[in-house]
Amino acid sequence: MNLHYIIDKKSNFTNNSRNWFSKSLIKFKLMKRLFLALAMFMFVFSSFNASAQVQDSTSQFFKGKWEFFVKGTPNGDVTLPVRFDVVEGKLKGYFFSPDTKSEVKMDTVFLVNEKISMAFNIMSYDVTLYVSKKDSDHAVGSLMEMFEVLATRRKEEEVKTSN
Repeated sequence: MNLHYIIDKKSNFTNNSRNWFSKSLIKFKLMKRLFLALAMFMFVFSSFNASAQVQDSTSQFFKGKWEFFVKGTPNGDVTLPVRFDVVEGKLKGYFFSPDTKSEVKMDTVFLVNEKISMAFNIMSYDVTLYVSKKDSDHAVGSLMEMFEVLATRRKEEEVKTSN
């Protein structure tokens, strides 16, 4: 009986150490999963933050008055005065309509990467226009993906003298 007690104690010790090892392994796996989930969350959060910073800098670049020169339209080369504002964190666009001789709000203006896309109705045509930054005062793009667009920022002196 004494021998049986020793063997029983030994197997109990072995079972306890196995239980401890098993519980530690489960805790380790749980911590590993938690760490990976936290790392993925941080990566996703930082990519959204970087995207927001890019869009904010692009919005600030386009803010102000511009001259869009469209080459080779059926009506010849066209100059379109455009203005962009940032309202409540969103980019809003306006253009000078030759029909009404006034400034008209664009239907849509949005940013994709560092390219600004806009859509509006001018002279009874629904048009889309895409431009991206070329240098500090110029942008290039296309109207309806058919006509080349060269955009130039209007300086404050030019704006004051032309009004």
